[in-house]
Amino acid sequence: MQVKEMTRKTGRKMPAETYTAELKKMRTEHEKLKKGMFEFVDAKGGWFDFANRTFPGEPTKVFRLTHGEICELPMGIIKVLNNTKRKIRSIGLNNGANRGNELPDRGLPSTYTVESRVRFIPMDVL
Repeated sequence: MQVKEMTRKTGRKMPAETYTAELKKMRTEHEKLKKGMFEFVDAKGGWFDFANRTFPGEPTKVFRLTHGEICELPMGIIKVLNNTKRKIRSIGLNNGANRGNELPDRGLPSTYTVESRVRFIPMDVL
């Protein structure tokens, strides 16, 4: 017979005063509006839907952004959008000069490139 006792970890908690001050500071940084153009690299001419709730107790917001649309978004959402990336894997056998010489371990791709899926370009840059 085997008995395991499962408990939740108790993390380090910061004092309530500092927590509210830090949360307020993060909200002000997050909510600064920036005007720019949204670009959907995967489907030009299409739209991109996503839901986001950054802070606890906030309602969930659903965004629909269309390719080429000029809009104002909070900086927190812009940071999330600009960090949306995808990996494009390439198997070792298909690499140009090393074709056939390099076998990946356990069938895993040996290299990959990273491409951006969506971008938000601020008006300052345009």
